[in-house]
Amino acid sequence: MEIGMGWIDSHCHLDFAEFCQPAELYARLKEAGCGGVLVPAISAQYFPRLLAFKESFAGANSGFVNIALGMHPYFLSEHQEQQLPLLDEYLASARPLAVGEIGLDFALEAHGFASQLWWFEQQVRLAMKHQLPIVVHCRKAHDQLACVLRRLKFRHGGIIHAFSGSSQQAHKYLQLGFVLGLGGALTYDRAKAMHRMVAALPAHGYVLETDSPDMPPAFARHEINSPLNIPKIAECIAQLRGEPRQRVYADSTQNFMRAMQLSA
Repeated sequence: MEIGMGWIDSHCHLDFAEFCQPAELYARLKEAGCGGVLVPAISAQYFPRLLAFKESFAGANSGFVNIALGMHPYFLSEHQEQQLPLLDEYLASARPLAVGEIGLDFALEAHGFASQLWWFEQQVRLAMKHQLPIVVHCRKAHDQLACVLRRLKFRHGGIIHAFSGSSQQAHKYLQLGFVLGLGGALTYDRAKAMHRMVAALPAHGYVLETDSPDMPPAFARHEINSPLNIPKIAECIAQLRGEPRQRVYADSTQNFMRAMQLSA
């Protein structure tokens, strides 16, 4: 990744069909000061597509794109047990930055909770085997998720994607070695509790993200979300924290490098 004084989108799905002009997007990202992106998988059937995307998006500068490989709780019906050994093989051969996007989504139907917990635990165990951090999706299950991590004694950290919980929950995740992904949700005026949480976070506690093409920020709610929205999201964070935007860029980039076990 090209760090400098630029910024990193720690969670975007640029391999999705919405982004049909990758060369143009890459040029615009470079112009906007982007030093790299992390693109997580959602299900095993897309692992080959994601690997091909990583190599093709930025041409010779293939280090611009890093990936995470994992199976998302939202797509539980697509996952098959024999895909766990496949994920194990991919983690060994492709050496992604992290295992992800994995997690728990208890906003979904309750009958799937036990299965979600099983899939999450199996993938955390694979992350431990390969000594990799995890990229975590969590809705309405922060306590249950933290309980699994503590029980397994997971020590490799990672990113809690799209975090919008309380300052107390944020502190617990930081204690577990994670950083929190901040994105478009904080740009909405109604997100007062989130604003207080962001203002109170320590400098080492967060990274920038968009979850492109989903979760558009308030200033682009009717557009396809993309990493090009990061500068305005960073400006919102800077205002909440009373800091210059370059400080937000520097802290979030350093935090990303640490969470993903990369050298600056």
